[in-house]
Amino acid sequence: MNIELQEAPRRTQVAYEDGLYTLDLETRRLLQESAPLMAQWAAQQECKIKHTGGMEEWAKDHDLKDADACDWYHGTWQYLRLLNMVAVPPWYGRYNESLSGILRRKPDANVLISACADYGMLATLHEAISTAEANPTITIYDICRTPLLACEWYAGKHGLDVTCVCDNIITSPRMPLGTYDLIVTDEFLTVLKQEYKPQIVSRWKELLKPGGTVVTTAMLGGPTNPELREGYGRRAQRLLAQHPDLFPDVVKPQELIERFVRFAEFHTRHMLAHEDQIRDLFADFELSFSRTVTPGECVNPTSSFEIVATRPLGPAQ
Repeated sequence: MNIELQEAPRRTQVAYEDGLYTLDLETRRLLQESAPLMAQWAAQQECKIKHTGGMEEWAKDHDLKDADACDWYHGTWQYLRLLNMVAVPPWYGRYNESLSGILRRKPDANVLISACADYGMLATLHEAISTAEANPTITIYDICRTPLLACEWYAGKHGLDVTCVCDNIITSPRMPLGTYDLIVTDEFLTVLKQEYKPQIVSRWKELLKPGGTVVTTAMLGGPTNPELREGYGRRAQRLLAQHPDLFPDVVKPQELIERFVRFAEFHTRHMLAHEDQIRDLFADFELSFSRTVTPGECVNPTSSFEIVATRPLGPAQ
């Protein structure tokens, strides 16, 4: 196992004193167009009730009211993106470098997006595809249909060919093993409970070809306690009041406030505790990771890691 730890330069793009980074006009326009669509899809029960897994699992485990599905999450995510309050790939500066480097070496790569909140990871992959002038095969798996609809929407707008599959990545018996050159996902490790983290890393190894690579990120921190939840909800309401122009006319401020309060009550990160946890999780990989600082969700700013892990070729290769 090879390990490289670097200190990444802090990447800051600030428009307001709260750290609301400047969305480029195209990203903002897309979010303003797609956020009401995601809210609509979630309301139409594309966010199904699941026996296990999903963003609602913590809330269900704690018997919170109206936590049966993940509609509160996917229907609100992009509105919070407009306030820079949820972790997204643009928080990290090395995705394009890592992804485009792999795609230059293998332009026809078989790529898996391993879960997503919306089309954000696909947009980041799209940027790397353009940088590398590559033509990969793209498959997107998620346990919920709503973010897959968002990916299909984005792909249709940008002429991308994608295959979307609604399934549990950890347990699905239908996923083809040993077939992917590249797996990419943003903050999936902090979505999963501690006991699921080793399972998903083992699963990624099974899904990769020998020599295939996982590119991902993970935030460091502690539990999402009640004080952090309350602070998050207050901050969302304050930013909404300061920047009402960011939001489409089709959604009313009171509806957004109700969404933000519910999101704060339910949304839970299972953060990494320290960098040795990354080394332990990826012990069977050739590993490189760098520490950076991101705007953060409940804790602002937040220390985070950018991770590149490659399945070894093995003695036969």
